[in-house]
Amino acid sequence: MFRRIESIANAAVWSGYDGRGSTAPDFERYNLIYGWNASGKTTLSRVFGLMAGSGEVRLPVGARLRISVGQEVLDSAKAQDRGRIPLHIFNRDFIDENLQRDDYTHAPALFIVGQENIRLSNRIASLTRRRERVAAMYRTVQQKRDEANNAREKAATDLAREGATMLGVRTFRAPDLKGLAQRLANPAEHLLDDIALQAAVAQARDQSEFAPVRNLPPVVPSPLPAIEDIEKLLKDTPEQNAIKRLTDEPALSEWVRHGLRFHEHSAECAFCGGNAAQALQAYAKHFSDAYRRQHASIQAAITRLEQPGSLPSFPHEKDWVPSVRSTVQEALRRLESWNARENEIRSIWAELLRQKSVNMEVALSVEPIEDRASELGAILSDLRGAKEAHDRACAELAETRRAASDKVKAHFAARYLLDPGAAEAIEMLNQAGAVLGRVQKVGQMIRTKTEASHAELQRSSVAASQINDLLKRLLGPRISVEQAQDKRIRFIREGQPATNMSDGERTAIALAYFLVSLGQSGQRLEDQVVFIDDPICSLDANHIYEVAYLLITTLKVCRQLFISTHSSEFFNTIKQDWADRGGKFKRDHKAFLIHREGDGSSQMLVLPSHLAKFRSDYHHVFYCLRKFQASASQDIEVYLNCPNLLRRFLEMYLGFRRPTSKPFQDKLDILFDDEVERSAVARYVDEGSHSTSTLRLLEYSDFPAMSRGMVERVMRAMERVDADHYTVLVSETS
Repeated sequence: MFRRIESIANAAVWSGYDGRGSTAPDFERYNLIYGWNASGKTTLSRVFGLMAGSGEVRLPVGARLRISVGQEVLDSAKAQDRGRIPLHIFNRDFIDENLQRDDYTHAPALFIVGQENIRLSNRIASLTRRRERVAAMYRTVQQKRDEANNAREKAATDLAREGATMLGVRTFRAPDLKGLAQRLANPAEHLLDDIALQAAVAQARDQSEFAPVRNLPPVVPSPLPAIEDIEKLLKDTPEQNAIKRLTDEPALSEWVRHGLRFHEHSAECAFCGGNAAQALQAYAKHFSDAYRRQHASIQAAITRLEQPGSLPSFPHEKDWVPSVRSTVQEALRRLESWNARENEIRSIWAELLRQKSVNMEVALSVEPIEDRASELGAILSDLRGAKEAHDRACAELAETRRAASDKVKAHFAARYLLDPGAAEAIEMLNQAGAVLGRVQKVGQMIRTKTEASHAELQRSSVAASQINDLLKRLLGPRISVEQAQDKRIRFIREGQPATNMSDGERTAIALAYFLVSLGQSGQRLEDQVVFIDDPICSLDANHIYEVAYLLITTLKVCRQLFISTHSSEFFNTIKQDWADRGGKFKRDHKAFLIHREGDGSSQMLVLPSHLAKFRSDYHHVFYCLRKFQASASQDIEVYLNCPNLLRRFLEMYLGFRRPTSKPFQDKLDILFDDEVERSAVARYVDEGSHSTSTLRLLEYSDFPAMSRGMVERVMRAMERVDADHYTVLVSETS
């Protein structure tokens, strides 16, 4: 049985219905649904029709119903869920589909009676049971296939998530892993051990960014003087008439030599002011031109040597890719060592030249040195080689990361293929696919045989006598049924086709036809769910009780029954059989109210207690007016039904108080003494309850306040003139 409507989508006034927010209880075996016209009852029957599995449903494209059966939820959008439960619906669509549209005198034949028909019906019943078994088998295999699929999907999802987590990416998901797995010719070749996997992950996740070294800084050290020149300066001694005292005292000699520049144009001693001509002549012979030239050369060489060589700034070691970092560090260390040795040589030579300049008469020697140019060339060559390797690595770094990432992904794809449960799951999927194919063929064969049996049964006989029996109960003897020549049944009135049927006659004929159809083709009523929507529409009042008890008795054995109506009399007649005197519904029986909300949507609610307790619609109208009276909403849509409800209430109450044929306007003096107040209420009710006037009435911006005010006037007047009646109504509808 259907337990609860979970949700409805794209179905007119029921669009967006969510059973989780509804106060309505779960369905029982017998369900009575009450609602006024245009509340959504017929649309609800069409929504149920989505689960019938056959025939067109007059709902918008994409209409969808999710309804629970026990702990399972069936979805009309799934082909395997439609038709799972045999469902038959009587509503205005059934009348249009089964009665000939032009004159409503013909309908498709129903074939049940007769020995041959019994044989065919039994065959159809047997095929139906076989089809149900095949359908159950199909669902079982499909479930196994789905479980295997889900297991494989979970394995793919888990492995893809693990790989993505290792790589630190979000773009590696189950579909990517499965697509990669399909391209692996030999999965075992792509499996990595833990060390290789971690190395590949580290390489793939290496976020280091290195820029190419466009140009190395030039190394241009100050060139050393030729060792031959240094040797000559240290070895040569200038020719001179040496003054022994100056020769013995180098410091004094140096002092004198520096002082001579103050006596280039004067013979007067710059130190004591005396005549220094004789001493100057002696000094000139001691410091000869050759002496001065050699001394100047020595000083120039010392100046050059005292300018130590410096190295340019190279890129920091972190700027070099790891593969060349050690090579660069070693080359720079050698370069610094080479430069330090260069400065050491300069220092040694400069010190020797300083010693020579102090004592020019002494010949000095210098030790030979190694080849400095070739060593520097080798160092610079190593640096250039490291630069070239670094630049190549920069260009290849992105490709290296990408290749490492691909290796990791291929590893997880290989694990997906080589998973111990993969072969079993794949075999299960293959077997399930093969079985499903065979089951579908068997199901198609059964459907073909069933359709052939139906067609043969269609040519056999008609259950006219059963329809006639029901029509006599509903319409008397004026309309009967006979078999026509076109494999249809024909409705006859006084020997002629029953043309120009009234709406009530069409409803009665369609209902009789529907009830007989429930037993066709070997179907058991005990297996069927039946939904009857407004079966007394357009019928005379004296047929209400006949139809009610016909449905109660005929459909009592069905698997589940839904009856919806807008008629309070019909509702109360069914309720009287299904509930006790206190309004409490019997076991396996439930009642519901369909209410149209202010936004135009329909909702299924628990039946209000006053509707369950009383057999009169009068209580419900009073209850609704009290809700208007207490409402604080400013939405005009909420109050559109207020004039109609107020008219209905006044007609019932004032008709009871003064049972005459005059309209309610002539009885308003029972409630209002003031003629102006009577006129205001009458005008509001008259204008608001007619569609042509409602538009004009809605032009008033205070329509909500006006509606509440009119209801307040009527309630206060009733409380004043009929306090006991008013108090009881309030108590019973609270």
